[in-house]
Amino acid sequence: MVSSIPNEAILINTLALQEAKHSSEIENIVTTNDELFKAELDIVNQSLATKEVQNYTQALKSSFDTVRKSGIIRLSDILAIQEELEKNVAGFRKLPGTTLKNSQGDIVYTPPQD
Repeated sequence: MVSSIPNEAILINTLALQEAKHSSEIENIVTTNDELFKAELDIVNQSLATKEVQNYTQALKSSFDTVRKSGIIRLSDILAIQEELEKNVAGFRKLPGTTLKNSQGDIVYTPPQD
């Protein structure tokens, strides 16, 4: 379906931006659509949250291109995406027990541990 759109990048870029925005909210990195669109146009100084979401968006686009070219996603691709996102080479989590908690200390999300 995407290939039937004259400029599929518009759809992919918008979806990537919204995915990045909403996924970042899980980690309490909150920005607005307005801030994101202005940042794309380089109109304003960006907040840290907006920069973080833009990094996420870029990593999402890069990974989309990788999968489109190869048809699969490999562990090395996942590590490359993580490196692009976090700007380091930390690799896969080695210690279990990571959780996200709200301000009351309640666990709101437990990522996969294996």
